[in-house]
Amino acid sequence: MSKFKKIDKEFVLTDSSVNCYGFRLLTSGYLIDEYKKNPIGYAMHKRDDGVLVRWEDLRLEGDTVYAKPVINLSHIHGQRTVDEIENGFLNAASVGHIVVLETSEEASLKLDGQTGPTITKWYNRECSLVDVPGNYNALKQLYDSDDQLINNLSDFSKTKFQNDNMNKIFFTGTQLSAMNLRAEANETEVATAFNDLVAKAAKADGLQKQLNDLHAQVSTDKVKGILSAALAANKITKELSDKLEIDYKNNPDGLKNLVDAMPAYKPVVDSLKDSADGKAKRIADLSAKSFDDLMSTGESAELQKLAPEVWAAKVKELEK
Repeated sequence: MSKFKKIDKEFVLTDSSVNCYGFRLLTSGYLIDEYKKNPIGYAMHKRDDGVLVRWEDLRLEGDTVYAKPVINLSHIHGQRTVDEIENGFLNAASVGHIVVLETSEEASLKLDGQTGPTITKWYNRECSLVDVPGNYNALKQLYDSDDQLINNLSDFSKTKFQNDNMNKIFFTGTQLSAMNLRAEANETEVATAFNDLVAKAAKADGLQKQLNDLHAQVSTDKVKGILSAALAANKITKELSDKLEIDYKNNPDGLKNLVDAMPAYKPVVDSLKDSADGKAKRIADLSAKSFDDLMSTGESAELQKLAPEVWAAKVKELEK
């Protein structure tokens, strides 16, 4: 025989309405995933009697949180609770052991009849089945992140969140999760995790510096290699190499593109020699042609310009 029974009836667990103490729990700030880790509840918030209910199918619709109860039949009031729900005598749920993470006194968040702060970030550790919703005793059970009972919510709001000189830092549930901590982690656990993060960050900074130094050395070696090859190919002079090494010390790819586009350097003397050799060969080619050939091809003018004396000799030959 099963020791539990799930009842196919949705209960309202909470919404953002003003409660009997004049403050309200903002549904948009409800950390429902924290409660889903252990969604239990009692009978009338009486923990000493044992767990009566486990909530399933928790869901948020609009401003309201709903769930279905699974009743522990081994509980002293288990079967009676099932009968009361199925017969319509028990229809209410009440969140209890409320952990307050952030509050606000902003007027824009207050509703008619609200005299206290708005709890903007929170979660509960239990949700009981009750005969009267908005149970007075449950609403008294407000705790801070250190699981200390909050006696005055307004004072808590001022001391925890509005004091610029406070010496405590409060982490959000997301931040605690990033440090692999539970939302209810104590100060020692948080301090240890935070110190570990600081140590890892310091180590990461050192590794980043080593990586930056390695990248800089690789870049320098590439630049020197490109310039060495360019010098060997007579594309640049030593003076230009020294300048390019400074200008492109962090841009080896840009330097390579520049050097690849450069022609090989040719000394002026070599250029002049090539020019003289080419002229002599052309004069010889033209001299070998007859006067008539030069006139017919139009090359006579070129010969007169390159070698006037040779042209004059060609003309004298005709006079003979």
